[in-house]
Parts: sequence; structure tokens; C-alpha cells
Amino acid sequence: REIMDVSYGENYTSRERLQLLGQIDKLTNAVGQCERIHQTAVPLNYARHSLRSLSLWLLTLPFTLVKNLGFLSVPVMAATSWLLF
Repeated sequence: REIMDVSYGENYTSRERLQLLGQIDKLTNAVGQCERIHQTAVPLNYARHSLRSLSLWLLTLPFTLVKNLGFLSVPVMAATSWLLF
């Protein structure tokens, strides 16, 4: 609404103003769609399956890291687990 109240001036033409308003309208619609996605509930089965898959992956990851990192794999795993959970 505030953008619509901006008067025509010397800094831009009416075509540029209309193009700016169109871009703002597209941005507003995109933000609304993102909010709608954000507010959608995650199904319980999907959440459980994702958690189990992530846990299994984190349990097997140290076996692949220890060959390359040695004892450094412990802090790497701690950081990875903290970031993912």
C-alpha cells in the first residue's frame, strides 16, 4: 500500500514504476507461498521414517570416516550429529 502511495517523480518513469509494482507483487505472492509451505504439517510417518534413516546413516558414517580421519572422526561425528539433530 505504501508503494502505491508513492507519487510519480523525476527519478523514474511510469513504465518503471509499473514494472517495480509488478515485481513487488510477484515477491509478495512468493512469500505467501513460502509461508503456506512452512505452515503445512509434516505427516507423522514421514517424520519417523526420516529420523530413522538419518539415525542409521549417522551410525554407519564413523566406519567410513575412521579410515581417512582416524581419531579426528570423533569430533567430526559430534559436530555432524549436533548439526543434523
